[in-house]
Amino acid sequence: DTRTEDEIVQHILSHRPVVHQKNVWAFWDKGWDAIRPWTKRNIVDWVRRLGPDWEVRVLDVAPHSPRHVRHFVDESHLPPAFNKFDHEHAGQHKSDMLRVLLLHLHGGVWIDVGAILTRHLDDIWSKIEDPNDPTEVVGIAIAMGGEAMPDRIMGNTFIAAAKGSLFTRLWHEVFSAVMKDRTSSLDVRLDPLFAHLTPLTLPGFTSSIKVPVEAIGDYLAQFTAAGRLFALVDPFVGWDDGPRFFQENLMLFDMDELFIQNVLTDWSGELQFAHLSRPRSEPVNRADFDQLASEIFVETSLERSIILKMSQGLLPEPVPLAKIWNRPENESADVAPGTWAEYLRWGSVHLDQ
Repeated sequence: DTRTEDEIVQHILSHRPVVHQKNVWAFWDKGWDAIRPWTKRNIVDWVRRLGPDWEVRVLDVAPHSPRHVRHFVDESHLPPAFNKFDHEHAGQHKSDMLRVLLLHLHGGVWIDVGAILTRHLDDIWSKIEDPNDPTEVVGIAIAMGGEAMPDRIMGNTFIAAAKGSLFTRLWHEVFSAVMKDRTSSLDVRLDPLFAHLTPLTLPGFTSSIKVPVEAIGDYLAQFTAAGRLFALVDPFVGWDDGPRFFQENLMLFDMDELFIQNVLTDWSGELQFAHLSRPRSEPVNRADFDQLASEIFVETSLERSIILKMSQGLLPEPVPLAKIWNRPENESADVAPGTWAEYLRWGSVHLDQ
């Protein structure tokens, strides 16, 4: 998409009825003006990368917004918790309650706004569209270093699904049932609907992450809701064989496809910031250790990812890159001219894997 950034933003801000399934959905509860500058640039670059065949929408619940959730879903399909959550992660959990419902009603791809998209989506979507391909849903496995998270097989940062999928309908219903009229996610991991699943563990995750596993279990309750379905056989609701669906109809990429930048740096946002803020020489001087290290970091990130998710919700330390970019003094650090960050942005739009 060759439009200017201002033209793309005006397009994103407009209301566009859903006319096909090649939609990219995202959400920021307080609206576009409340989104951080680097995060806005993520979304603008999605539009640039995908071109006119895909519609990118960022929904919200801001008063009088043309992108308000109510224009795309019947709010009665959302649990009462959607309007009751009042804690620090309320926006995140509202998006959890919304994302799978949007895919069920309209089809498309969900991407969290904190993600840099590094590839086109047409080849992934073609598997879902192909009547001869059994793939119904595409996502990212919760597995780091080849080790899967037991009973929580699929994450929710990146999900692709066709309109009307039984899996997305049931996933939304399970998650809505455990959220119901809550005002926070505290202890939601202990809901009776999850009682048959193993307690959350974090195999393959670095010891550098200093977050209690119980807090992560509550924060990632939607992962557990999907895990319930993969372990379930319930002909009464038409869900005849969850394990079979997992084996035959679900395509999962490795978690490195969204966290490769963290794998390369042991989750150190400060090291990532150092790589990206470094001036990039042209041609790259590989005799310079710092230049070589930054090149390896950036090129590997571009080559081995679908998205680069900049997480921040539950990560006090190591300090994530997202929180560093959030600082006022770093407002334009992700696009600073002549840096590896600028090259990463350019590569995410123009380079093919």
